[in-house]
Amino acid sequence: MALLTKVQINAAVDRKWEDVPVPEWGEGAQVRLMELSAADRGYIEAGSVVAQGQTPQLKVDSLKVYRQKLVAFGLVDENFERLYSNKEIGDLDGKSGAVIERLAAKVQELSGMGRFAVKEAEGNSGAAPSGSSVSG
Repeated sequence: MALLTKVQINAAVDRKWEDVPVPEWGEGAQVRLMELSAADRGYIEAGSVVAQGQTPQLKVDSLKVYRQKLVAFGLVDENFERLYSNKEIGDLDGKSGAVIERLAAKVQELSGMGRFAVKEAEGNSGAAPSGSSVSG
């Protein structure tokens, strides 16, 4: 099997998405959540940690809105465009904590983050394929 080219990699549609019911927001209500891009995930994660000398520290203020950020970055419309801009993340502050928690957990699951990354890794922990090499 031939190796992929940069053009093929860039053209690949590889982000998962799922339509999720949110009955708290109306009868039959649902939203579309999409896996975070590498850039979005990095933005969220980098905003939660600050370097203090050699030791990274968690930014408490950033953690207060971590779930809202996950949801805002994951919510997309039927054209897969984000519903909330970075400036609008605070609009989710007044929504039900239980709903935001549930949606944030789904974004994490789609994105292979947190406890979902562990589950995914456990399912993919087979032996390295023959012909692979650990040397550079």
